[in-house]
Amino acid sequence: MYVGAKGHKIVSNITADGGSTVFSPNIQGLNSATIKMSTNPSSKSHGEKARNKVPLAPMKKINTKDLESKVTDKKTFVQQNWANLVQKVQNVEELTDQMMGFGLTNEMYSEIMSCKTSQEKMRKLLQYMTVAENTCNHLFTKLCELQYCVMEELIQ
Repeated sequence: MYVGAKGHKIVSNITADGGSTVFSPNIQGLNSATIKMSTNPSSKSHGEKARNKVPLAPMKKINTKDLESKVTDKKTFVQQNWANLVQKVQNVEELTDQMMGFGLTNEMYSEIMSCKTSQEKMRKLLQYMTVAENTCNHLFTKLCELQYCVMEELIQ
């Protein structure tokens, strides 16, 4: 169970049998919640035959260069998608860490980290990083690497 930002409880039961494999969910932006994942080690295996009959879905290979090449004016793209980036980007702290040395000073970093919500942090980061073309280009690249799904959605 996870208590969301608005106090909503999110409960997810994932089950599998017949030799299926369950991969844990990808959780982004988790600040202070408890996640419990229990397993049932006493469940009986259905054997290798059943396991081998279930094909695994192919993993989609992430190619950030293809994603980056679809946008020629990265600064304009970031400015036009400001609101979406503020709402959708998770783990702003990691993104901010990646921007150190690329136009982000220690003072700017401290100001971003002192913000309370991820949206406030992202607004402040965008405010600093969209001033110059080269810093905005680096931000765009890091967004593609660290927030691939968000960027893929916005670019499509």
